[in-house]
Amino acid sequence: MIGILTSPRATFERIVAHPTWVAPLLLMVLVVGGANFFFLRTDVGQQAMLEQQVSTMESFGQTVNDAQYEAMKRQGAFTPYIQLVSILVLSPVMLVVITGILHGVFAGILGGGATFRQSLAVVSHAGIVNVVQALFATPLNYARGSMSSATNLSVFFPFLPEGSFLANFLGTIDLFVIWWMLALAIGLSVLFRRKTASIMIGLSSVYIIIALAIAAIKAAVGNA
Repeated sequence: MIGILTSPRATFERIVAHPTWVAPLLLMVLVVGGANFFFLRTDVGQQAMLEQQVSTMESFGQTVNDAQYEAMKRQGAFTPYIQLVSILVLSPVMLVVITGILHGVFAGILGGGATFRQSLAVVSHAGIVNVVQALFATPLNYARGSMSSATNLSVFFPFLPEGSFLANFLGTIDLFVIWWMLALAIGLSVLFRRKTASIMIGLSSVYIIIALAIAAIKAAVGNA
């Protein structure tokens, strides 16, 4: 799993030859879930979550009154447990869904020769990047008192108007997601014997389209 960060291509060659997916999935779930749980159990985390919920609602044109704010504040005591259960349950589900889509495209539509177990091992090991993100972002978010990502592109353009289309778009593009896609592209290129660059372009295109859609919706609702 360390090799995914230091020498991904050579590591994925070994993973494809001897596919396993349980250990990296367990590590990701335990670290990401645990970091999120302990952060949200602190007063700083509780306030950060509350502010993020209000900010998200306002970005979609909703107004949070005092009664709603107090209700959200009371519900905050249960948030760490809800988030932990969600991560424990949804992470394996998302792993299978993402693997199914990618395997369907590369093995089914494009005719690549690989088993579903091999694809599952590649996607699972690429998730090690999420472990690094949790270890990096959680202490930083505690110091900042914020749940917002400190590694999205909008932090490099603080002069952009808040809520603008460009600010929303750049705020959706996260450096760790790009790193994850790169690790995934390398793994898929090893598995299906295709160029890493072409796979990365495909993954990035989907990511950009989703980011554009989110930014357009937020901008449209915010200006409504």
